Amino acid sequence: MLVMGQSMIKNTIKLFTVFFFTLVFFVGSAFAQDMDERTKLLAEAQKPFLKGDYEKAIIIYDEMLKIYPTDSKIFELKGVALSNLRLESTLAMQPQQNVSPRDPSNLNKSSMLEFYKALEINPNSILALNGMGLGFGNFGEY
Repeated sequence: MLVMGQSMIKNTIKLFTVFFFTLVFFVGSAFAQDMDERTKLLAEAQKPFLKGDYEKAIIIYDEMLKIYPTDSKIFELKGVALSNLRLESTLAMQPQQNVSPRDPSNLNKSSMLEFYKALEINPNSILALNGMGLGFGNFGEY
């Protein structure tokens, strides 16, 4: 019972960490003065993301990557969305309506690939490095 409680605490901490980094990024982009097309698309993706509709946000990020294939921030956000989808399939996520079953291992791998792509573009990305660390931790690779 104690082990399960510790596991839930670890998952809650991971969820908070991902949410915190996401919030920091979105707040920074929300105050940008220049409302170019990229910024408008990011704002469009932010709405479903903040409501927990990560699948819809991922679709928008995929469309953005067709236009901006070297934008590390978009890869980072897509990685966070995939990571949050993975968390929905664990005990750390509160019960929600209309949640479809997902393969946490595949979502974890997919999020790590997005973080890796972000790191290829920007090797100093703190968010991508944290995402990779969480991903390896989820696979038990500490």
